[in-house]
Amino acid sequence: MRLNRGWELEAVARYRVAYRQDGPARWVGHLDIMRAFARAARRARLPLAYSRGFNPRPRMSFAAPLPVGMQGGQEYVDLELEEALPVEEVVHRLRETMPPGLQVLRVRRVPSDSPALMGILDRVRYVCRGSLGSHLTLAEIEERLASFLAKGEILVVRRTGEKPRDIRPGIKSITARVDNGTISLVMELKAGSHGNVRPEEVLHALCEIMPIDPASFTIARTALIAKDGKLLWDC
Repeated sequence: MRLNRGWELEAVARYRVAYRQDGPARWVGHLDIMRAFARAARRARLPLAYSRGFNPRPRMSFAAPLPVGMQGGQEYVDLELEEALPVEEVVHRLRETMPPGLQVLRVRRVPSDSPALMGILDRVRYVCRGSLGSHLTLAEIEERLASFLAKGEILVVRRTGEKPRDIRPGIKSITARVDNGTISLVMELKAGSHGNVRPEEVLHALCEIMPIDPASFTIARTALIAKDGKLLWDC
């Protein structure tokens, strides 16, 4: 434990936690997820570091909020602690106290001066599963996707009254799998503060070329990727 010149307790160790968010936790908003992590860390008796000021808060940094209702296969949060603990101990303590729907997958220690997760996030991988409205072969679907991605622009309206925005620059890739009338679309889409694209927007745009009902699709976020192409876990 150390104090800086402003008498703020300094973190001496940062741990990156990879976790799964599904089940009942799918329907919990991001602020409540943050509170759940803070409660779990306190119950686990982890020596959390806190911000300074009249309303000290645990020093935690999440990669990106998960939309309500979406499954997160591998989400990330960095926890800052006042003292270093063995990684295995952090994993064990957290797993004992996490609420239903939040599962700690793994933990690693990262340098204390590592950039914030949100700052290095560049794109996100989603898996969208739903039914095809008519029989199409995989080859036919791939041909339509290639035509879709060859477009110069793909315009969507996010809110009524807003100007259309072009989401084509933010669509990095789309691939497809078909199994017994069910289609799985794997999308890599731009994320971050500028030019982000939502998978629902892509599904609605795909309606023009493919017999799908976006409302019937389930969407899972399966990977968070940095600007250098690495998973955030490895940064």
